[in-house]
Amino acid sequence: MRNELNRDDREHRWKYRDHGGRPLKWCRSLICFAWWSEEGWIAELGAHRLRGSDRGLVLAGDKTVHEVNEGGAELPDYSVVSELAYNSLVVLGFFFAGLSAGAFLFSVAANYWFQEFKPLARTAGFIAAVGLAVTLLVLMIDLGQPLRAWRLLLSPNLRSPVTWGSWVLGILFFLSLVYASYLRKGEDEKARRYGLIGIPFAILAAIYSGVLLSLAPGRALWHTTLLPLLFLNGALISGLAVTMLLSRKAEYGSLLAKLGRLVAFLVVLETGLVFIELVVLLNGGTEAVNAAKALLVGGYSGLFWVLEIVLGALIPAIILFRRRTGNLARVVATILVLIGVYTMRHIVVIGGQVIG
Repeated sequence: MRNELNRDDREHRWKYRDHGGRPLKWCRSLICFAWWSEEGWIAELGAHRLRGSDRGLVLAGDKTVHEVNEGGAELPDYSVVSELAYNSLVVLGFFFAGLSAGAFLFSVAANYWFQEFKPLARTAGFIAAVGLAVTLLVLMIDLGQPLRAWRLLLSPNLRSPVTWGSWVLGILFFLSLVYASYLRKGEDEKARRYGLIGIPFAILAAIYSGVLLSLAPGRALWHTTLLPLLFLNGALISGLAVTMLLSRKAEYGSLLAKLGRLVAFLVVLETGLVFIELVVLLNGGTEAVNAAKALLVGGYSGLFWVLEIVLGALIPAIILFRRRTGNLARVVATILVLIGVYTMRHIVVIGGQVIG
């Protein structure tokens, strides 16, 4: 077996398997060709053609490899599986991390500075603790070896942002548990101490996802100074939205109306930041322009316009800005807001890898 793949140009890893499950060959290029000869499978980075082969496989960025013979007739297809560095589990972890950080920040602020919202502080503190537990669980599952997650804490690589993120989330989880426990017991002064200590960790947890992505090279959607701010604002939106969902007592009606208008304002701010970023991308280089077009009119335009902008921002903002909003309309609006925030993270994390 011979491998003539140009090793300097290999960027992505692809695994070939036919429909019988037999492994064929590893290839890391975006566009590559492989064919069968008497000496075995030969892969080569090159143009859209086959040379000196009896029959071959053609891969041109699609996820299906077509087998052809010299006459050009297609034989059975072969599946190609590409692996993303950050998958949907990571998106879910980022979402719950932001939600928890936003709920924690609101709980501390409501309990000690904006005391008209104090009745909602205990609920928000509970949401923060539970959300961080879900975050850590999801990220440990994504590691593939959850029982070895302790090594991130006891054998840290101080140059890795993942190590720092793990420490931040772990410390915030501990602080949120103690904080929520003291709130439940009515010991506000003790809770205050842990709440104030947790504020910087909550802010770091909210922006951590954006910082982590911005450090990765070669991704136009990730190379922006606005990304951490977008994640922080989205964290506040989702934390407030879940607090509203779980605080639906009749006596909270006026508080929820005020909180809803705050959420609507943050949603408008988030939308404005997104479009500012799109303008910057459209005035950037080729990769940046292509990334912006993928969101506006390309493969991700449906998610962007329908789920993130219309359903996740425009409609709930209109509902929540109204002075008289029923409980059902408020619930629908907060759910739509959460869908919009999650969609934004999905587009940035998954779309950022696919678009480039």
